[in-house]
Parts: sequence; C-alpha cells; structure tokens
Amino acid sequence: MKSTYKETDMYNPIRDMLIDQGFIVRGEVKGCDIAAVKDNVLWIVEMKLSINLKLVFQAMERKTATDWVFVAVPRPRNARDSNFKQLQKLLKKLEVGLITVALDSPVRHAEIILFPSGQANKTTKKAANVRREIAGRTTDTTGGGKTTVNTAYRERSVRIACLLEAHGNLSAKELTQTHGCEKDANSILRINHYGWYKNTARGRYELNDIGRAYLHENATEKLVIFYRMKAEGVD
Repeated sequence: MKSTYKETDMYNPIRDMLIDQGFIVRGEVKGCDIAAVKDNVLWIVEMKLSINLKLVFQAMERKTATDWVFVAVPRPRNARDSNFKQLQKLLKKLEVGLITVALDSPVRHAEIILFPSGQANKTTKKAANVRREIAGRTTDTTGGGKTTVNTAYRERSVRIACLLEAHGNLSAKELTQTHGCEKDANSILRINHYGWYKNTARGRYELNDIGRAYLHENATEKLVIFYRMKAEGVD
C-alpha cells in the first residue's frame, strides 16, 4: 500500500524535539531540509519517507558544512527490521546520525537513534552561509549516542499498560472491542516482551510492578501522558 504521508509531516516533530533541546530551527535553508543552531553549533537534518541512496548522498554532501548531520526517516514498525538495521550500520560507518519520526502515532514525535561520530563544528563558507540564513529569518518555513527505538509495537504496549493501570484487570477482547486497541493486543499480552503484564486468570491480565514502575519513571514522556489521558477518557 502506498504511503499517504509526506516528507513535510516529519518536520514539526523534528523541529519540536530540537527546540526542546534549545536549538533555533529553520526549514529549507540553503537546500537543507532542516538546519538548527545552538551555541553556534550547526545541525543539519535531511528527511526521506524511505531509505534510499539519494538520502545517503545528501547527508554526505551536507557534511561539507558540519559533521552534525542526521538523516530522518519514519520509525520502523519493528526495531529488528533488516533494512533499518543495515541503515544504522551504514550511517555509523559514514559518521552520520539517525532520527526516526513516529508518523503512525497519534502522538507524532521524533527520536535521535544514532549520533554522528565526528561531531566537529566546521567553519567553512557553506556553514557560515547556513548560519547567516538562520540568523536572518524571523519566521519559519516547513522543511521537506544511541537510544531505544520507540517502535509502533512498543507504543501499542504502552497503550495497553496505561489501560490496565486505569481499568485494572482486562482481557484482550475488552482491550480491542471496548477500548479500541489493535488486533494484536492478545499477542502483546501473551508474549509480554517488556515484562509489564501479569496473567491473573485465563485470558485476563493486569499491570505488574515492573509496568507500574515504567509508567511512573516515564510519567513526563509524551506517549505515557497521551495514553494515560486517553485511558481516563480525557481528550
């Protein structure tokens, strides 16, 4: 099925993430999808909806301006996706960073998965031109170390955890038919990949201490806030 997303859909989540980290962010700067500056350090992000050589070539060209270059792609449905794994290996060798964007989530957000290795702040003419362009703008234009990948599977697991926290003992049927969870809720509960759930009776589950601790420790994380509110019926 052809994707209904556009590259520009990734811009706001990436911009918001960078702004939260103290960057001044602008889109479509001197051919760069996203350019951001903090303490005179220049970051450049190139976005694509799919992994291809053009994205890699663009990233390598941007490294003439700064070593802080990232490529951004939609997050994979599975962190073990072979293409995604190969992309990470390639980018690591090229000393290019990686950002994923959760376009398939009602809480669209960006995450830095891989930082570039070089991390030198270059003082080339091209870098100076990009910085000057950012400084000269008062309005924005939407631009076309390693952490855990927050996959769609993980997000569905967080949603179930929040529902169990709010409503107690539930079955997979109740999660899907009453609370609107995806059809794989039963599989998520049974496999219990993150160790958050406890089987209390045949086909029924509740949140265990590990799951409660996770939600408590990540209470300010966007996904947890969103799905806790949804579980409580707050829009």
